[in-house]
Amino acid sequence: MPRIFRPNAYFEEELRLGKLFPRELEARNSVLESSFLVLNSFPDSAKVLAHSPPEENWIEYWKEKGVQIPKPILLRNRKQSLQNKKEIQLEEWGKISRWNSEKNDLEIDPVILETAREYGSKLNQNDWNQENNPNFFSYSIRNRQDWEKFLRNEKDRFSSEQKFVFKTEFGFAGSQKFRDVSGLKDLADMFLKVKKEPFRIETWVDRTKDFSLLFSAKNGKFKIEEATILLNDQKGKYSGTWMGEFSEIENYLSEMSEPFSRICKFHPTYEGFGSVDSFFYRSEGTEVLRTISEINFRWTMGCLLLELRRKFPKKGNDLLLFFPKVHSQDPYSKLKVWEKETGWEIYPLSAFFSPYKRPNQRNLIWVRLPAQKSQDPWEEAKIVSDSGNRVLGA
Repeated sequence: MPRIFRPNAYFEEELRLGKLFPRELEARNSVLESSFLVLNSFPDSAKVLAHSPPEENWIEYWKEKGVQIPKPILLRNRKQSLQNKKEIQLEEWGKISRWNSEKNDLEIDPVILETAREYGSKLNQNDWNQENNPNFFSYSIRNRQDWEKFLRNEKDRFSSEQKFVFKTEFGFAGSQKFRDVSGLKDLADMFLKVKKEPFRIETWVDRTKDFSLLFSAKNGKFKIEEATILLNDQKGKYSGTWMGEFSEIENYLSEMSEPFSRICKFHPTYEGFGSVDSFFYRSEGTEVLRTISEINFRWTMGCLLLELRRKFPKKGNDLLLFFPKVHSQDPYSKLKVWEKETGWEIYPLSAFFSPYKRPNQRNLIWVRLPAQKSQDPWEEAKIVSDSGNRVLGA
């Protein structure tokens, strides 16, 4: 039985639309497709489904590093490549589909879709989470009645300085919208009347640090795998992940045992990788941990980094960072210069150019740093980011 991995980074969009392969997100998905080609470069690994083949210069760069990049199964050739396969072992970034041997193609699995929507919904998660954290200002708005109830309950707490965060039920990380009191009505009308999408509304808080708890689940047993630092700005826009030794990660882990036990009960039938997003914020002069902001019942960038560390073991700290498109004609030679200048190990997990030689809008780079317990991940990430932007001319 062939093993197939589909890196559907647009999982949330598939949940929202109820259909596979949104074409407008193919370019965005290419970052994950190439990352999993690196991860699955070992014998007996799953074959990767991809919209397009990676560029040859990227493949050559990895070959020089001693890694042979496998050829993906192109989505346009999937029926031919998997012809007459009665069964395939399908793995996905986010579980949503199944193999139909009669149609010789992938299709939405309605049972998996319903389950994924139920537990992946930011609104359902919020309703469940509010039972344990009633003091955190957060409302699920599914209709006009919910909105009117929110206004009645919270109007006494409104002030001209207060800001609010709107999150769609199935949305990408960092896609939230921010409004002050004067802009609440217009944005709510856009969601409820125009888009007809439910949303979650929270009070904006002064976030200081973001963390993620990585877990796995199999046969009803949940296991904490690791904790990472999420590199986000104050508005929660994601730019990278840090994994390695740092005392604050240990402190965060020590506070997550009880919240994690509740997650196991929230979705006891889940199997696969997942993560819990958490953050610290300032409140009345102290730092408070929001233990469960969101739960991702799917792979995440942290899970990807964890598996890379397992496949390519090495002591030290690891950093995934997104960089903007490059303007250099030969960024791969510049990566070699960057390595010599810094002594770091630097690997492009995504290709800098499309197969049609157009520069990609975002590039994911994996940096392996020496182990230094005294280093601050946030400061180190900024040093790496500034250094990469200078060398690559991004």
